[in-house]
Amino acid sequence: MVTPEKYEVKGSIQDSSIILMSGADPKMTVTITLTSPVIREEETPATPPPRDGDVTGGLVRDPADVLDRLKCLDALADLRHAKWFQARANGLQSCVIVIRILRDLCQRVPTWSAFPSWAMELLVEKAISSASGPLSPGDALRRVFECISSGILLPGGPGLVDPCEKNPTDTLTTMKEQHREDITSSAQFALRLLAFRQVHKVLGMDPLPQMNPRFNIRNNRKRRRENSDGTDGFEGEGKKDKKDLDSSY
Repeated sequence: MVTPEKYEVKGSIQDSSIILMSGADPKMTVTITLTSPVIREEETPATPPPRDGDVTGGLVRDPADVLDRLKCLDALADLRHAKWFQARANGLQSCVIVIRILRDLCQRVPTWSAFPSWAMELLVEKAISSASGPLSPGDALRRVFECISSGILLPGGPGLVDPCEKNPTDTLTTMKEQHREDITSSAQFALRLLAFRQVHKVLGMDPLPQMNPRFNIRNNRKRRRENSDGTDGFEGEGKKDKKDLDSSY
């Protein structure tokens, strides 16, 4: 069946994918990546081992018209991650909500931008599934911050093993030591905000109207979301808190 809508199709050699874009509103872009499980199974070369002094004899060279092997392996990894999410995280209470909150935090707060998305999903699922019972979204978010604050991201810790790989693989290998320390410190500051009922600063939103129990009057006063320098309020207060802590020593 031919639809009246017009689409633009183009190939991306760099990403080894096909990009499909709609011409009418709303604008939509779909990226199609082709891969095969056979690529992952080809771990050992079929050619005999190279002779002494021949460093190129054992290398497997793909033809020029074959897709990039690394891109195909990345696509296979994305498929495994999607299957894992459907099996472990999608049906876990409050897990998807907390993952969305942390994704927003990674996009909004520069300190959290270095947190790999796959590692973050694994951490949230492990923290919530290890609880003794179902958790509300607030308790689940607090538990995740407590887990990060304990130093699980710091060097020398247990790390986060990828359950979708055959060999033991740490999903935190791409994070620098400074980024791990910054995220750990930011999670500790977020815990203090939650303890003082200031979760709106962590979420980057205005506080909800407060109800006066005596006169039944709502307080609609709003606070500014951003500081004067344009930074996020959660990020700015975290830096200020760190400066005050450093000056006290």
